[in-house]
Amino acid sequence: MAEQSAPPIQPVHRFSPGRVALLLLSVLLFLGAAALGLLSLGLLSALAANGPLWLRSLGAVARTLIETLGLSGWSGVTQAFTMMLLTSLLAALAAYVKPRP
Repeated sequence: MAEQSAPPIQPVHRFSPGRVALLLLSVLLFLGAAALGLLSLGLLSALAANGPLWLRSLGAVARTLIETLGLSGWSGVTQAFTMMLLTSLLAALAAYVKPRP
């Protein structure tokens, strides 16, 4: 009985430009989600007067950002929850665009 040879294995290009672009986009989205998470934590800390100074400083930065966006009429809790929602959406988008094997 003649032995059959396996078909030649096609090389897999693991680092195509599209995969690299998706990886960079995923990393940027994750870093954006981490930054928004810190800002939302700062907003929540700024609501209470006994938070650590670095968290209250982040809250001041977040308030400046929110005033720039024209959302200063919202209450502090609404601002913080909206920021947390945006953080969750950005993290979900980062997980969605992550390149798959």
